[in-house]
Amino acid sequence: MTTNLQSLSFADLFGKGATQTSDVLVIQKNSLVRLTPQSNNTAESLFAAILITALSAFSGSITTENGEVLTDDTGQSIDYDNTEAFENLKIINWKPFQIVRNGQKYVNNQIIVFLYDAN
Repeated sequence: MTTNLQSLSFADLFGKGATQTSDVLVIQKNSLVRLTPQSNNTAESLFAAILITALSAFSGSITTENGEVLTDDTGQSIDYDNTEAFENLKIINWKPFQIVRNGQKYVNNQIIVFLYDAN
């Protein structure tokens, strides 16, 4: 069986407007999903935003141009799953769960990244 695997674009992983040269990778903060661009974004928030942006190439809900989630007749979101479409990388969203840290409730969202390498 032959599978036609796709290549990921820079925009798929780093957002629209990402560019590179032999020495520099430039990522537009305003193209990263769920990131509020600031001059002092933390390394953690930037890394999380890159992963969340990349995740949208693999799976998610179909939305309108205004960002509204499309639903079926039963009110369930219409989702897509491209997790098997790419040759060397797979990213999946793990089910969120609540944690309590220092008496404060947080939602823990986990993203699992698989990198396939022939070596």
